[in-house]
Amino acid sequence: MRINSSFNARNATPQQIAETFVVPEYFEQVAAFNNLVLVGPRGLGKTTIMKALTASGLRFLHQRPDLKEFLSRIDFSYIPIYVPAESIWRGNAQSITGALGEEHERDHVLNGLFVDHCLHQLVTSFEDAIFHSELGQPAEHFPWMISLSESDEKLICNECSVFWGLPRVQNSFVGLKLSLLQRSNEYRASISSLPDRTALDQVLSYQKYDFLLMLKGFFDVVGSIREGIRWSVCFDEMEIAPKRVLAQLYENLRSFDQRAVLKFSLFPYIDFYSLEQRQSASERGPVDGQDFHTVILANKFANPDYTLARRLISNECTAAGTSLGEFSAYLNGSSSIHKGTRKFTDRGVERNYVAIHAMAAQAGDKSYIDYMKQNGILKAGDLDAVKGEKKRAQLIRKTAPITEIRSYYLVKGGKNAGSSSRRASSKGFGYYHGFDQILSLTEGNPRAIKYYVTDLLRSFDRGENSAVAQNRAISRNVDRFRALVSAHTFSIKTVNEQTHAPLQLVDILGDALSEVLLGPQFQPEPALSYEVKGLNSKLNDALVLAINSGALIVDQTSGGKQLIFDLEGCRFRLSHRLAPFYKLPTITGQPRKLSGLPRTTGTYDNQPDLLSWAKNDV
Repeated sequence: MRINSSFNARNATPQQIAETFVVPEYFEQVAAFNNLVLVGPRGLGKTTIMKALTASGLRFLHQRPDLKEFLSRIDFSYIPIYVPAESIWRGNAQSITGALGEEHERDHVLNGLFVDHCLHQLVTSFEDAIFHSELGQPAEHFPWMISLSESDEKLICNECSVFWGLPRVQNSFVGLKLSLLQRSNEYRASISSLPDRTALDQVLSYQKYDFLLMLKGFFDVVGSIREGIRWSVCFDEMEIAPKRVLAQLYENLRSFDQRAVLKFSLFPYIDFYSLEQRQSASERGPVDGQDFHTVILANKFANPDYTLARRLISNECTAAGTSLGEFSAYLNGSSSIHKGTRKFTDRGVERNYVAIHAMAAQAGDKSYIDYMKQNGILKAGDLDAVKGEKKRAQLIRKTAPITEIRSYYLVKGGKNAGSSSRRASSKGFGYYHGFDQILSLTEGNPRAIKYYVTDLLRSFDRGENSAVAQNRAISRNVDRFRALVSAHTFSIKTVNEQTHAPLQLVDILGDALSEVLLGPQFQPEPALSYEVKGLNSKLNDALVLAINSGALIVDQTSGGKQLIFDLEGCRFRLSHRLAPFYKLPTITGQPRKLSGLPRTTGTYDNQPDLLSWAKNDV
């Protein structure tokens, strides 16, 4: 069995991406010649689709027979420019902020680093288009390619050397890139050589470059050689770029250049452009749906669509030498799934409400049994006699998901217990076992899917017990995601002056919901999401980071929100990727108002241990 364990598109080549690319439903919209913003936390495929739309990526996509007819319907008559983010930008920004007290000096150095990086990627992408035109392929089949002579290359490099303020005129693209790298190193050295300001004063004497102006200059030079060229400029992971530069790029979505479109990938919450800036710039700023289109890559807030996710898993199974049906049967065969409560079909999972009711009674969930008795259900078999759509919704469809999860995490209390049931140690995650539930735990996130499926396919290949394999995979993948969220280390202070990182804030939000859900009083429709109303300002920044990390999923259809500039009125839920940690069902539920930290019985003075929660949870 061959299992592919590469999860990060940043480290993959365009050829590797194109060969395994699963076309999402929004591909044509992203590929079209229009300004675009791709929105979603990490792992949702923003980098994958942008690399697929590079010159190399497009050439390899067009070599796939299964995509030939589909791709023929799309107009690719533009040269794609791909500008990947540089992970050291954030480190550079912190170092420069700490080293330089004057804001104008910080802006100058950060802007210089950013502009030279973008210009370097501009030349690299342009070379990519030229290179593929030299492979003997018919140029008319690949409109994004361009053929240049040596004299054309020299002219472009001569002109750009002068226009970009390089110290020496270059005659080749290689020389142009080396000169840009050398200038970038001068900017970095100006900080590392402090307190000696000689190098810093030197770079401060350089012109403060405007990337968009330099980009237009490049278009002009190339256009003087080849008329009618259009350009698509894709900026990946732009949330880590200097904020002032990013604000400028965003404002230019309205009227940059008729020859070019701009495409960004961004986190859901916009922190480089405040709501006040957006309102004050309403007359000249870009308008969503008019000047640019927004594509939300995150799955739906409620009733998510896992069509693409199923195709991704099917491809992984095929690559591993098995079928989706065999893999699903392996997951659905877990002995930890309460017997008789679920029926697995080609259409998905069907719940057996009578069996779920019986399991709740066996778990000693007295408050649930009392609730059902009050509504005329004295025994499990009475559920079959319930008539009427409204009555069945009240007693069966709405209550069943809550009843089911309580049956997994409540057990009969002891003789001295104050109630008939108590919350159990986790020990296992049977509620989350089975193909559809594992699918829900991924949130449709391609990277999360790769992690889960790789773990479980290996267990399947070894013939390992399905329940054991799923328990381990769930624990491991929740740990991975919590570690990612904890990497957002910004701290906030509550009204009690306690310090919380975003992960700790998420823990409080999750525990507050779980304590009600699994509390002594059964609630048929407990709150399983939050709605922001008059939020305490001290919680704002940590909540933003939690949203941008993907730990919190925002309902971006409420109030017509696409890009989020303020949290007021936002409704969000915890990601299903964290559901096993808090014992929450993989449904949305009713909203609970959030203005400050909810009360919980837990303590959060120390960061939770990322590696022992599954064993120590009580």
